[in-house]
Amino acid sequence: MNKPVFTVLEGGLLTAEKNAEKHFISAYVTDTRLMGVLAVYAHWRRASAGAFSIDDEDNDLHQFFYIDCEEMGLETYKSIVGNDRDEIDLVEQALVGGLGAKKIELTERQLRGLLEYYKSFNQHHGLPLPKNYDEYGFVLEKDITLSEEEQDHLMQMICGDITSDYQAVNYFLMRLFGRDFTGAAYIASKGCPLDVYSKYYQATFCKNVIDKAREYDDGAVAYLCESLIEMGGNYETVITEVIVKDLKVVECRHCSGFAISSAEAAMMLAKPEFVTVYEVLLADDDMEDNIGELTVNLNTVMSNHENGRMFMAFKPTNDHVNSRIFRLSNDVKGVYFLTDFGQLIASAYTLQDIRYLENKLKMSPLAPFLMVTAKYEFKEPVLFEFIQSDFEDFDDFLEFIRE
Repeated sequence: MNKPVFTVLEGGLLTAEKNAEKHFISAYVTDTRLMGVLAVYAHWRRASAGAFSIDDEDNDLHQFFYIDCEEMGLETYKSIVGNDRDEIDLVEQALVGGLGAKKIELTERQLRGLLEYYKSFNQHHGLPLPKNYDEYGFVLEKDITLSEEEQDHLMQMICGDITSDYQAVNYFLMRLFGRDFTGAAYIASKGCPLDVYSKYYQATFCKNVIDKAREYDDGAVAYLCESLIEMGGNYETVITEVIVKDLKVVECRHCSGFAISSAEAAMMLAKPEFVTVYEVLLADDDMEDNIGELTVNLNTVMSNHENGRMFMAFKPTNDHVNSRIFRLSNDVKGVYFLTDFGQLIASAYTLQDIRYLENKLKMSPLAPFLMVTAKYEFKEPVLFEFIQSDFEDFDDFLEFIRE
């Protein structure tokens, strides 16, 4: 006997709720366009069932959008109905916490125009929009197209200021390797060639070393750059000459490039790692009840792994781009890893940062339930190897690699 097929008909109340007028309260966007990603927040108040009550918090709608400017476009949508601050902070931390961003206030027109632009980006590239379009579609349905002047102003808002030649060069090459010519053009003068890496498609800009080659009488400076990039699991070293004048790239020339092995790439990216291991003196259920201490309160972003959960703490800005030697991983302040075996491992690349992580734990309510069992300094990172291994206990893992 076949199972009966049920058809769900939308009721009048649900339809009225979806079609209820939304009143704009506030919005912001992160100033991370040159990093290739944006996070957008919008707060609306809904006029429910024909009545508009400021006091009814169920009328408040908080929306978060995550945009990949290189490849995926308008990628993620999250929403919260009501004003539960803990819930809002948790979603915000997950989407915004790792961006090292300033929050730039948006008008309703700027919000709609920005999201409309990336809706068109998705349609042009054949990409699906995030789920629950029926909930956020009203933001995109006014078909707002910003003027050229408005677009330029918004681009300046989401890119932030360029303050040094190093910053200009690093951002420019990062955008070129990502095939993001719109982002690269923001840093370049008119007429500067952009499509100079035709063989590279959305490559990851892992490391860059900048050396001054020569200076010109008009104030321009030529820099020779050695970049380590990753594309499709393969690594290459690419040499580029970039000429900068008045914080704008005026010329770019691809000099050479050659493939290197994963081992060679690992050596180029290697740096010391400081690790502190704690025994957790809480039962699993009690630790679950206090897991918020490792997320919102310690300003981290959580991800799940087979042998535990990782809580990554990011630096509050993207100042690591403003450096002669750029490393993609230098935006990380440190990592906490809570194993399924009852260990909490803190890891950082400098003594200053590991002490920062330790002090954060000392000042948290978890402090009485954590006991330090070991401290290590490694010549190269090992925590991520442990996370990707089949080991449950960090000490067993270290014993294995020693042997």
